[in-house]
Amino acid sequence: MTNDPSNINQDQEGVESTIVSEKQSDQGTDLSRRTFFKRFAVGGGAALLGGGATYAAGSASVEGRIAKDYPETNEDFKPFRQKNTTLSYAASPVLAARDNTRMEQFKKLHDKPADYFWPKLFQHFEHNVPYDNSRPGFTQLDGALQHASWMPWANWSGPKGKMLLFGGTGVPNTPPYTWDQSDKHENKHQFTDAKEAADAVRSAGRLFGALRVGIARNDKRWNYDPIYDLTQDKELSWEKDFPFKPKSVIVMVVPMDYDGMATAPSRVSAATAGIGYTQMAVLAGAMKHFMNGLGYNAVGAGNDLAISGAYGIMAGLGEGGRNNCLLVPGYGPRVRICKVFTDFDFEDEYDQPHTWGITEFCKSCKKCADACPSQAISHSTEPSFYPDHERAKEPGYNWSNHIGVKKFHTDAKRCVDYWLETDSDCGACIASCTFNEPDFWHHWFIMAINPFTPKLIHGLMAELHPAFGYGSTQNPEKVKKFWRTGEGMRVNKHNKSTFGTSNIS
Repeated sequence: MTNDPSNINQDQEGVESTIVSEKQSDQGTDLSRRTFFKRFAVGGGAALLGGGATYAAGSASVEGRIAKDYPETNEDFKPFRQKNTTLSYAASPVLAARDNTRMEQFKKLHDKPADYFWPKLFQHFEHNVPYDNSRPGFTQLDGALQHASWMPWANWSGPKGKMLLFGGTGVPNTPPYTWDQSDKHENKHQFTDAKEAADAVRSAGRLFGALRVGIARNDKRWNYDPIYDLTQDKELSWEKDFPFKPKSVIVMVVPMDYDGMATAPSRVSAATAGIGYTQMAVLAGAMKHFMNGLGYNAVGAGNDLAISGAYGIMAGLGEGGRNNCLLVPGYGPRVRICKVFTDFDFEDEYDQPHTWGITEFCKSCKKCADACPSQAISHSTEPSFYPDHERAKEPGYNWSNHIGVKKFHTDAKRCVDYWLETDSDCGACIASCTFNEPDFWHHWFIMAINPFTPKLIHGLMAELHPAFGYGSTQNPEKVKKFWRTGEGMRVNKHNKSTFGTSNIS
């Protein structure tokens, strides 16, 4: 694409990334002492001095502070119709035929016919997609990984070609996210109090594979209303069609592999997202059946039923980022979100929105906007209640934007169009995010002091991120590095199983 912002300083980033990788261990994760202390002294030390905070105060802030009236809405806010999600139109030939005007908006982006998107969306996940073995990240090896990551969806979802519909576009009441309540136990388990119940749910979520578990009240503001099933071209009502009246939403996040996402945009990063969707379904399905086993109604959800990022905020799991993703402390946007709606009432044990200074940081840091190949992310300094992207003033263009929510609005149609053009899920905005870093203690230190640092230091921290080899996109070296991460899976460096020498008879 022309005028691609992700190419800015890319050669420099590639050189710096190579320098850092040469100092890393065989596992490719531990920085050398020299790099470690340099990063600490310049990054953490400068932030600490600039913020005027003590380490003790910063450490406490890792838990964040309660944020009242967040997310903020205005008088133009309304619950979002699921039919207006971008993927509903990109994935539904029925909607495309009925409302060709909206599909024409996709066509304008790259002069493609309106019926281009439907078959292209499915081809994206099939083995017969043409590969380019001369292009790192898009070879047959990379493509096989991408396809394999979605295979559980193919098994759950029936006929070939349905996996994306069910897994990626938010179709409700699918096999992994069934509305069926026949598994519900006839007796309701009685907890001692709401805290015991909340602790039990979080413990179960941890066992099932959740990175974090939050519990929010059911909030009609963030539920899709009406719900839309594109496989039946049918809008569904919470009052008439949903099997029960939900009181609570259990929100869980699963991490995506750091090295896999670092290859973005590529088929490897697409595979990283694909296996994340698979883990979402396993996690939400297990929690749904856990609540059913306790005698309560429950329905799991991925991208369906409600806006996942908003519920992640309401459950105190993170903040909204410039890239319109939930940014979780310690992981940034490198997570996938699933939800479980239930009629269990957690009384006074609901989580609340918190702040770690992340959204405030996003005002100074524009790394994801710079890295976005489709230029879909806003460069505005302040979030707003209305979209301000390039085509925002075009009549009828903003149907996919949630008007009236104060946030950084993105041009989702450009984003989806780039996915289809490149046969990848992109992920550049995730890989480039300053909060997407390996799990080193000095990164947590910087996370802890972030709320206490002034805007000037935020800018410095954002610039240090790529300077130390993080956040580069469209970098072939990252793909090569990913395909070496398996070296750490050997029993020992000589690849000889120590179990073979056991004297146990």
